[in-house]
Amino acid sequence: MLISFVIPFYNEEKNLFEFLTSLKESIDSFENYEFEIILINDSSTDNGRELVLDFISNDGRFRLIDNIKNSGQTACFRKGFDMVKGEYTFRIDSDLQDNPRDLKYFMEKVNQSPDIIMGVRENRKHHRLLRMATAIYSVIVIALIDSPFRDSGSFVGFKTKYIRDIPLKNNDHRYLPLIVLERGGVNIREVIVRHRPRIYGSSSYTVFSKIVLGFPELIFFIIRLKTGYYSRKNTP
Repeated sequence: MLISFVIPFYNEEKNLFEFLTSLKESIDSFENYEFEIILINDSSTDNGRELVLDFISNDGRFRLIDNIKNSGQTACFRKGFDMVKGEYTFRIDSDLQDNPRDLKYFMEKVNQSPDIIMGVRENRKHHRLLRMATAIYSVIVIALIDSPFRDSGSFVGFKTKYIRDIPLKNNDHRYLPLIVLERGGVNIREVIVRHRPRIYGSSSYTVFSKIVLGFPELIFFIIRLKTGYYSRKNTP
């Protein structure tokens, strides 16, 4: 079975070598699976691109895609999802807050053939204000959508058929599990994953972006969700 990854990155030079090393060691441990890793450089201004090229030069499982201009995570995922060939597709951030070595917990669920394998971060290492903002945001999402998920899915796997030609827009990458659920992916498994503090760089998520900007964005997402925008029959 082929397993795919789509991993956008932007100015993560200081994290990428350790991230890629951990990911490579993780996928190397699964002899009965094949992997393809699609790394999408979202027009980084540091030396991350060169580091990735050097790292993957002798490993055909890895592929680097360059965006001409910075397009954001959602656009990166949409591009990557249209390229993947695996039966399952995983997303994970490259900032090392999620541990690639936790892939073993996801792979234990693959044989059960779930539609969604959700990594749940039980002890998040964000700073206190961001944890509070995230908790408030999660309560709002659950109240408005009746979400079955305990996490937003920074490390998560999907059956690829549910994300093929998916009509993502704005910051829809934040809602991928809910979108897949809407598209028929109702068989869900959860695994507990470790969450680590960010050592290098800074997160694009702030209290302001999570609440002040995120709430109107959430409302528009819910409208699209409730009006069938993401349903597979409406896929262009």
